[in-house]
Amino acid sequence: MSDYKIGGPLKQFTAIEKTTQMAAFLGDRMVRAIEGNDAVEVHYLLATLDDYHDYLWRYYRRLDKEQAPLREGASGSAD
Repeated sequence: MSDYKIGGPLKQFTAIEKTTQMAAFLGDRMVRAIEGNDAVEVHYLLATLDDYHDYLWRYYRRLDKEQAPLREGASGSAD
């Protein structure tokens, strides 16, 4: 089974690695938890999914902040 690691640096490599881990994690454990009607396991997996969701939003906000000057410069040069 693939393990999902909580947290991590806001880097492209980490985001890709976390996405790959999450896909395997959910494909394996979430399916079994749902099939087994295991409320405790589903709750744990939802908390893990919430961490992944939060991580990607933080990663997006960092990218957006870094790229904002580039977007502003690109839109300003067309005038």
